[in-house]
Amino acid sequence: MNKLKTILIMTFIALLLTSCSVLDSKPAVVDGPTKGTETSTEKSSETSTETSTETSTETSTTVEEPSTTPSDSSSESDEPKVDHPPFTYPDAVRGVYVTSHTTSISRFDDLINLLDQTELNAMVIDIKDDHGYISFEPEDPKLLEYSKKNIKDPKELIKKLSEHKIYPIARIVVFKDSVLANKHPELSFTNNGAVWKNGRGEAFVNPFLSEVWEHNVEIAKLAAELGFQEIQFDYVRFPEGFETRDKSLKYDMGEYKDHTPSKFAELEKDYQDKLKKYETTKAELTKTIATVSGQFDTALKKYGSMEQLSTYEETLKNAEAQLIEVEKTKPIAPIFQDKDRQTQLRVDAVTDFVAYAKKELEPYNVDVSVDIFGYSATLPEAPGIGQNFSKISSNVDVISSMIYPSHWGNGYFNISVPDIYPYELVDAYSKVENEVLNKLGDKKPISRPWIQDFTAPWLGKGNYKVYGKADVEAQIKALNENGIKEFLLWNAGNKYTPNVDYTPLEK
Repeated sequence: MNKLKTILIMTFIALLLTSCSVLDSKPAVVDGPTKGTETSTEKSSETSTETSTETSTETSTTVEEPSTTPSDSSSESDEPKVDHPPFTYPDAVRGVYVTSHTTSISRFDDLINLLDQTELNAMVIDIKDDHGYISFEPEDPKLLEYSKKNIKDPKELIKKLSEHKIYPIARIVVFKDSVLANKHPELSFTNNGAVWKNGRGEAFVNPFLSEVWEHNVEIAKLAAELGFQEIQFDYVRFPEGFETRDKSLKYDMGEYKDHTPSKFAELEKDYQDKLKKYETTKAELTKTIATVSGQFDTALKKYGSMEQLSTYEETLKNAEAQLIEVEKTKPIAPIFQDKDRQTQLRVDAVTDFVAYAKKELEPYNVDVSVDIFGYSATLPEAPGIGQNFSKISSNVDVISSMIYPSHWGNGYFNISVPDIYPYELVDAYSKVENEVLNKLGDKKPISRPWIQDFTAPWLGKGNYKVYGKADVEAQIKALNENGIKEFLLWNAGNKYTPNVDYTPLEK
């Protein structure tokens, strides 16, 4: 018996030692940085593309998977852990756009110096560019075919930005993606069997498809793991003018094929609520009229004199008059046309992608922002391209409207030539945007518009001016005066105007 007990005890000890050894072999938890408190919150249209697509042949540093340890003896935490230098959210983000190619040439050091010497403090860097290429070589072999090694060593890049206290933002161009479209036409729009391209030879992928969503969010997660503090999604829309060709192009509707647009559901609910209220009010008045009529007849027989029945008569007349007015307010059932359905499905697809991306990135402790056409804030929605300013804004931490004066038609905001009047344009826009965002309550994001640091000669003589120091400062002044403290500068070639005073008004 003692021998049996000894064997059992030895077996238990061996199992315990094996268990401890397994637990000790897990990698240690690497805590990410603590983000600073936020103090406040579409880029160029089709001209906002990289000026160079040169690639490097040097070997890249691979992306490490986030390390985890068990949260208890039976399960492991799913929360991703990132290993990168710490960053703190600035007093207000004041940033510049940087192509992935620029990070590997001498101009990048010039930009570092610019930020070191001024109030600028952030860089928006292409991680998935306007063509669809990932800007570095990812470790995941499934993504290698979509990559170019423009950023030679992404971890070293993040380290350098941290050393200079430059806040890193990863720009991911979403639905304008010639690379994915050409490799997988079934994820794009086709015309006569070929991938459809716009007038600039650019292809788009299909916002209705979850595979496209997942592809972009997977890249966003890689950027978050590298240490980027914010994921900025650009081209979150259908191609411009899509409403004029949606019937001629061939594409998959995915899960939206039999989907009821959210706006239709909202309109139907509103109609049913009004109808219920109408029918309840009508029924109450009808009942009142019937009751008073009966009381009137009874009283007439009892008193036999109209003079003694004035109260009943007045009540009856009032109720009958009210019923006539109520019957005029009978709600009309909404009529849903197929064209309207397609339009609203585009709005749903774009909005749903943003909400999906935000949720998927929550464990990574990064902010999510979206670039959006400036005019979207001035309209209920831009349904052709699927952008609803309020709906998108409600699902992000930061909204970045592209409000370049050169991108507004003459006469907008009653400004004869917007590009010539940068202060007036930005001031007028800011007032509209503030009004729209203030209606969102606790869902209001930080506003961080893209402003213009380039000249637009394509507008033609008399419709543009050469932009310089005063014009950049005028846009910043207009933003600050309207309580918008953050901004991003766009120049496709990353050549920014020298000697600009970026100091906020309150400083």
